[in-house]
Amino acid sequence: MRKPSSSPLEKRTILITGASAGLGATLAREVVRRRKASALILVARRGDRLEALADELRRDAPGLEVLTIAADLGEVESPARVAREAIERFGGVDALINNAGLGLPTLFADAPVEDVKQQIAVNFTAPLLLTRLLLPSLTERRGMILNIGSAITCVANSALGAYGATKAGIAYWNDALRRELQSRGVTVCLIEPGPISTDFSKAMRGRVAQGDKAHSVVETPSAWMTAEVEEVAGRVVDLLDRPRRRLSVRRRLVWPFRILGALAWMFPAVGDWVVTRVFHVDHAQKDQAAAAKASAAD
Repeated sequence: MRKPSSSPLEKRTILITGASAGLGATLAREVVRRRKASALILVARRGDRLEALADELRRDAPGLEVLTIAADLGEVESPARVAREAIERFGGVDALINNAGLGLPTLFADAPVEDVKQQIAVNFTAPLLLTRLLLPSLTERRGMILNIGSAITCVANSALGAYGATKAGIAYWNDALRRELQSRGVTVCLIEPGPISTDFSKAMRGRVAQGDKAHSVVETPSAWMTAEVEEVAGRVVDLLDRPRRRLSVRRRLVWPFRILGALAWMFPAVGDWVVTRVFHVDHAQKDQAAAAKASAAD
C-alpha cells in the first residue's frame, strides 16, 4: 500500500459494499490514503475480515470513524438493516459505492436455481434497494452513487451464471437513475471494469461442486487483459472529485468488446457464431468434450 497522505480527512461518509476483500477493500484503503472520507461504512459477509480492515484503516488515519456491518446482501432483509445502521450512526451517507458482486462458475443452464437467486439478489436487487433506502440522505447531501458494473455486458453471453444479465440491469438502471436525480444534485456514475487482479476467480472456483469443473471463463485471464486492483481503485476514487457518467477500465480491453457487441447486434447470425466460440457457451461443444473424455476413459 502506498503511503497515506498527512492531509486532514475530508468530511464525507462513504459506504462500500463487498468491502472485506478484493476491489472493495482496496477502495477503502485508497479512500483513506487520499483522506477522502472522515467516516467509512464497510459491508460484507465476513465480519472478521471487516474488523481487521477497519483496524488497519484506523491506524493509517487517526480520527477516522469506521462502522463495519457483517451482512449477506443475498438475504432479503440485509439492505434495510444496512441502511438503518448507517442512518442511525451517521444520519446517512455522502457516497454509496455498490461494489458487492457474485459470480458463478458455470453457464446459466448448469447453475443451481438457488445460486442464481442469490446472484440476482446480490448483484441487482440489493444495490437498487440499498440505494433507494439511502436516497433521502444522498439527496439532502447532494451526494454520489458509484455502481460497479462490468465490461462483460458489452457482449451478451451466459458465462458465470446470470452475471452478465445482472450487470446489464445495473447499467440500464444506472443511466435511468442518473437522468432522474441530476436535477436534485445527486451524481451517478457507472464503472465498467474488465478482469481485475483479485480473488474473484478463486472465489467462483470455490463454489464448484465436488467432481465438477469450473467453466473456462472462470480461469484467471492473461496478464495483458487484467488490470491491477490498485489501478482500478484509484480510478474509481478519482470520480469522487472528477465524476464521469461512465468509466471503462481498461479501455484497450473494454472498447474491442464493445465493438464486438455492436457487430453481434448488427449481424446476429455471425455474432452468435463468434460469441459461442469466444466465450465457450455452446452446450454442444461441452457435451462433445464430455463424451470424448468418457470415451477415452473407457
